[in-house]
Amino acid sequence: GGVGKTTLLTRINNEFLDTPHDFDVVIWVVVSKDLRLEKVQEEIAKKIGLSNDGQWQHKSFSEKAAEIFQVLRKKKFVLLLDDIWKRVELKDVGVPIPKTQNRSKIVFTTRSRAVCSYMEAEKEIKVEPLAWEKAWELFQEKVGVDTLDADPDIPNIAEEVARECAGFPLAL
Repeated sequence: GGVGKTTLLTRINNEFLDTPHDFDVVIWVVVSKDLRLEKVQEEIAKKIGLSNDGQWQHKSFSEKAAEIFQVLRKKKFVLLLDDIWKRVELKDVGVPIPKTQNRSKIVFTTRSRAVCSYMEAEKEIKVEPLAWEKAWELFQEKVGVDTLDADPDIPNIAEEVARECAGFPLAL
């Protein structure tokens, strides 16, 4: 982790918030290692206005899935799923499978290429660590010139530390 997948997905989400687009709804869900389909369902329901219903909390998982499906099947949606560790059965949650006709999209982040296969990803984009020059620039920017110039030994130590981070922005 730490290569910038979540940051990239956040920027995509923010782009949808900041600029006009053709989608009826943009839904962001953090999935994480302890996948709970109920949590995914709740986040989706909140975004499409279903959880405001006083009866929502009393409905079964499958009833909630059916309601989510009924709402989303009529919408052009983008579902952004962050930090997937294993297959998420979206149909069980109530998410219709995007088709060419509805032009909906599902975008997710994962560390695993196997998860891309399980989720039947149409397109994979591997987020690579930064090249050394960019990593060193970022490190210097975050540490600050004053700190780097505070002692003659600091630049060499700082460079060693930056190399240890191997181009991973989160570590830098």
